This record gives sequence, structure tokens and C-alpha cells, in this order.
Amino acid sequence: MSAANHSPGPWAYQEDSDAYTHIVRGPNNRFICQLNQSTSAEIEANARLIAAAPDMLSALRSSRDVLARAIKAAAPDMFESDEDVNEHLTIKRMDAAIARAIGGAA
Repeated sequence: MSAANHSPGPWAYQEDSDAYTHIVRGPNNRFICQLNQSTSAEIEANARLIAAAPDMLSALRSSRDVLARAIKAAAPDMFESDEDVNEHLTIKRMDAAIARAIGGAA
């Protein structure tokens, strides 16, 4: 899987209550995105989810690797190769999510 080309994390959520704006910024206060709408809980939740994206991608990649090793160790007769492990449904779902996050093919 290729590397992500997004701005490096961590990203942080910031609210400007005067302008009803929800902003996500990266390192060095770099602008990531801005959501301009009401102060609804949904918009705030979306901004927080976006801000957490780099950490979640990193955690998903690590979890995928740990799970792949565990699957192979737990059932070596069923999962003899990395290709066998890649066919496991949960691994496939993780790979698809990672691919969507980095703009690759699932």
C-alpha cells in the first residue's frame, strides 16, 4: 500500500463561535478544512472526525498489521501466505478503508 500524501498530523479542531465556523488545522497552524454552517452538533462532530483522521488512519494501519500476524499465527494451516491472509474479510475491509483514505484502489 502506498503512503498517504495528506498533511501530516496531528490535526486539531477549532471553533470560531462568532462566525459559526468549524476549522481543522494541522501542524504549524496549517489550514486543513473549514465547515461553515450553523453551530449544530452534527457540524461540530464532522469537524472533530476530520481532525482525528490522521490518527485513525495510523491506528488502522497498525491494527491491520497486528491482526494479519495474529491470523497467520492462529491458523497457519488456513493462512499459509500473506495472500491467504489478505483474503480474510476483516483484512479486506481494513485494506479498502485504508485505500479510500489515501486515494488508492480498494
